[in-house]
Amino acid sequence: MSATIQNLFDMIVPHIEEKKPDVSAATMAFSFLFFSDVHKNISDAEKYDFLRHITRFADQEGFTAIYLPERHFYEFGSIYANPAIVASYLIPQTQRIRFRTAGVSLPLHHPAEVVEWWSINDILSNGRVDLGFGSGWNKSDFIYAPEAYENRRAICSERIGMVQKLWRGETLFFPGPGGETVSINTYPRPIQKELNVWLLITANEGAFFHAGREGYNVFTMLYGYDLEALSKKIAIYRKGRAEGGHDPETGVVTLMLHTMVYKDRETVRQVVEVPFKQYIKSALDAHVQAGVGKRQGFAEMSADEKEKVLEYAYNRYFKACAIFGTVEDGRQMVDSAFDAGVNEIACVVDFGVDYALVKDALSYLKCLVSAYIADGSDGPEPSHAV
Repeated sequence: MSATIQNLFDMIVPHIEEKKPDVSAATMAFSFLFFSDVHKNISDAEKYDFLRHITRFADQEGFTAIYLPERHFYEFGSIYANPAIVASYLIPQTQRIRFRTAGVSLPLHHPAEVVEWWSINDILSNGRVDLGFGSGWNKSDFIYAPEAYENRRAICSERIGMVQKLWRGETLFFPGPGGETVSINTYPRPIQKELNVWLLITANEGAFFHAGREGYNVFTMLYGYDLEALSKKIAIYRKGRAEGGHDPETGVVTLMLHTMVYKDRETVRQVVEVPFKQYIKSALDAHVQAGVGKRQGFAEMSADEKEKVLEYAYNRYFKACAIFGTVEDGRQMVDSAFDAGVNEIACVVDFGVDYALVKDALSYLKCLVSAYIADGSDGPEPSHAV
């Protein structure tokens, strides 16, 4: 296998250490993340109905939250163009589940606009809203704010603070027509006095430290690294919290994991293989389009080489980066995540597996998570960003 192909594996899927963790009595929160809705032969109405079914299941079975993304101008994930509207559809059908974003692409929006939307949802849900923010990366999204693309990370960081202040009811000043400065307070006022904030982070250690220092919670994924590497980043996050004057033991680290728990491992392997290979391929294609793959020579791979990449990456991802298999397999992955310092797992179930089978498998997932949330708690308290 060529060094070029091996480099590609390492970008997408971390190395596996064949280590079987001890099953513990860990306390772990569980949520759902909606991300992809990759089915092309299903109507958007059916996709929203599936979203509704999973959300109501989560609400009834002790899950902590659902996470909604913001996605634009691409069929992959297109039903999530405005997570605030999606949340407003689901809120009246639930009693206790929290509604979170993963996340609002803040450079695309005025901070006052974001606060107005989500204050309404906070009222409708009686205080069940938390917000996760990201800087965005897809260039086409920035037709909403072309001038923000180059400095999007700095803009995101600045606007999080603005959102927090407006949420609290503070007055901020913004440029208005004719060069005038306008003083703004947002209405309606939300139920919650403080907003729980998540920062979306992939691998950047500096971002983990920044999130900790600012008192944010963290939403992350295993993208090119394993749980051992993640544990080091979480330690950096805890150090940042301490240096920022926050309790280093508080603050939630949420990890996204693709999830399919069923009666036997072989059935899971069969039903997730095709959609998950398509998911991995889309990630590889994104690297190539961004120029990373081309620089490494990946764009010139033959069809046979690309198939080898998908097969090898899929097998590694199946073992190391997802909750795939039986309830017992799931316990091992959950305990490994707990040992790495993860507080919450956001289960991704809308990555292409047949909806009917996903629904049938929910009873097995319920069996898995019940051992961790049997006390009826919602998991660790999220950190209010101050």
